[in-house]
Amino acid sequence: MRIDLTGEIPEPVWPAGTRLHGFRTIDGRRLHALLEHGYRRGGGSVASFETWMPRLTRDSEFDPDLCFLVEANDELVAAALCWTSAFVKDLVVHESWRRRGLAKALLRHAFRTFRARGADHVDLKVDTQNAGAIRLYECVGMRDVERLPAA
Repeated sequence: MRIDLTGEIPEPVWPAGTRLHGFRTIDGRRLHALLEHGYRRGGGSVASFETWMPRLTRDSEFDPDLCFLVEANDELVAAALCWTSAFVKDLVVHESWRRRGLAKALLRHAFRTFRARGADHVDLKVDTQNAGAIRLYECVGMRDVERLPAA
């Protein structure tokens, strides 16, 4: 899916009690645990921490300033990991924090960040069976650009 960044992108609205910050190496284990938790029922996967962390941080598209982490009460509750190619690699919100607007806020923050960096669009991949995610992405202005056959 894709969003054209030339149009209006609303300001992100963060739920009360949350705090946004960028990626720091000390966040690695908590971020990995959140991704494992988010993917435990499918929709994606994450390698072991010992494999995942070096792959993430050594990837040519990795920029810690494009990894947006949200904390509440000193717990990591949501994250959007983006590549420098204006691509949302991972978006995860702990289920105890869902339906409060965190995913929308993270996406809008990412979109505004990429627009400030000169990107004209942002892309992501989504499983065509994940109706909830598709509704979310459409709600923030994304649209289909390509559908791949199911594996």
